[in-house]
Amino acid sequence: MSNSNWLGTSYAHPDSLPPERLKRMELTGETREEYEAMVRERSLRDQSAPKAGEPAPDFEIERLTLAGKRTGESFRLSSTRGRPVALVFGSYT
Repeated sequence: MSNSNWLGTSYAHPDSLPPERLKRMELTGETREEYEAMVRERSLRDQSAPKAGEPAPDFEIERLTLAGKRTGESFRLSSTRGRPVALVFGSYT
């Protein structure tokens, strides 16, 4: 089974995943249906996301210290227009 372009995503087709893989993903019921639902939801969400090379949408966030403490200061992406900006995305979960 080909994995390319399943539901318009790069996610593996569920038929190509062994049951142990679904379990490692920690899906609640560890079922194919849950995996498909997750991929469909992410696919819909990603349709409205900016594509590589497109401008990032404007946003405002609170600045944090290096230790992750709140500063009360804000940052707005549009305030840097015309200057290079590096955006680093991550998760602490």
